[in-house]
Amino acid sequence: MADDDNVTLSLTCAICLDIASVDNAVETSCCHHVFCLPCIEKVKPCPTCRTENYQTTPAYFARRFIGNLTVACPNDGCTVKVSRSNLANHQAIHCYYSPITCPDPECQNFKCAKKFFLEHLTNKHEQFLLNNYEKLWQKPETIERMTIVQSNEKPQIHVEAPAPSNNDVFDDRLERTQNKFGQYARLGSTGKFYCGGELDGCRCSCCNGRCGPSNGCNCSGCMLLDVQKRQLPSGWLVNRDGASARCSQVETTKFYCGRMVMTHDTRTDGYCGPTNGEQCMACQKLNEQRDQRYGEI
Repeated sequence: MADDDNVTLSLTCAICLDIASVDNAVETSCCHHVFCLPCIEKVKPCPTCRTENYQTTPAYFARRFIGNLTVACPNDGCTVKVSRSNLANHQAIHCYYSPITCPDPECQNFKCAKKFFLEHLTNKHEQFLLNNYEKLWQKPETIERMTIVQSNEKPQIHVEAPAPSNNDVFDDRLERTQNKFGQYARLGSTGKFYCGGELDGCRCSCCNGRCGPSNGCNCSGCMLLDVQKRQLPSGWLVNRDGASARCSQVETTKFYCGRMVMTHDTRTDGYCGPTNGEQCMACQKLNEQRDQRYGEI
């Protein structure tokens, strides 16, 4: 038990007093203590040895160790334990107790666990579901539009040709695909494309300078693949966790992914954005890289 406590203490950020994040654990050049990057960036001198001038470097071994630590899902009612590296994915996709907020204004931000949300929809919005369920299976490729060619003719249906698909230019998303630099890219564990080459643009404080090959940040060529393969609208990017993100009309310079990955942050309701407020770490990194790496996308 004592050894476990010592390990936990070694991995605890002395500023926020929590185990450093699996995504941004760094160590200082002065005393080599581990901190969360957002915490230590705001502090001078070093909190542990009081050195004024020091550098921070990614603590890759600590990140791997932290990522393998088991943690209980914080959602009320969930008894699942997962590794810290998989916690965000569990909460966003697999956890039946992740809270969902009803988008209907009449429900006044009603929130319940995912497993009970369908019951809420059928109880409160049954007619709306019945009126709109067919839209779930509509195909966007063919668009029918009624037009009157001449005033003395009956309306005719003209079927517009489908818009060119991204698949006409790029390979199957699951296959090996070439990015704009001619490098072959494959999907990593985050669902993002990675070619394994050097990262272009600004150097990351969170990565080893390579595009993937399984997670983390990617080069601009692979980010372009992410955007095109997902057919994202203009202005959207994909953060290092693999979540699609965009700036809102309220905060036009801040990316938000809208995921519930910030339950530890008391300044938020647990969500990254989606219109203003605090960002998750992955979206903060996207902000830092937008102009210097992804500005041409």
